[in-house]
Amino acid sequence: MNLSFAGNDDYETFLSEVRDRLDRRSLRVIEKPDLAPAAVMMLFMNKNCEPHVLLTRRTSKVATHKGEVAFPGGKRDPEDADTLATALRETEEEVGIRPSDVRVLGEFDHFLSIWGFHVSTWVGAVPHPYDYSINRDELDACFEAPLRIFFEEKYYKSEIFTYEGREAEIYYYNYDGFKIWGLTARILTDFARKILRD
Repeated sequence: MNLSFAGNDDYETFLSEVRDRLDRRSLRVIEKPDLAPAAVMMLFMNKNCEPHVLLTRRTSKVATHKGEVAFPGGKRDPEDADTLATALRETEEEVGIRPSDVRVLGEFDHFLSIWGFHVSTWVGAVPHPYDYSINRDELDACFEAPLRIFFEEKYYKSEIFTYEGREAEIYYYNYDGFKIWGLTARILTDFARKILRD
């Protein structure tokens, strides 16, 4: 897939192709009713003529994933109609992006978190630049990382981690002083392999 844009038409083509590929593939669904449902939002924008993804860094005050880089997202509330509603609500609460400003492209795979969450991954796009409003109780930063670093798998190391008797490879990326690893890096690497590559 083309990750370099000569103009906005190329970016729109990129978003359309992502939507089509998400629609065509079989979603990996995980049945884990004992785990708490949660959802994250993978948000793209056209920055410097290439797609970037919005990421956040959590504070040391939050209950889980202290100081880690993550997507906007969180635990599903009983009032949320579905996991998309969760992802949109959490995105607005954490970084101030209004749901009406998010162009939803589709749903990517489900993942398990070692913190006991069953995570749904939603994909969308937002205008750039965007006037973020960071919730300082939850986040100490948000930033936009080029999608190509995950497409090209420019991680500086990987490790094998065993969870519930199954082995998984954990990737570590560095971008602009931020360390991206754990579930966030796993989701982005999988997305690049399963959606972005021809």
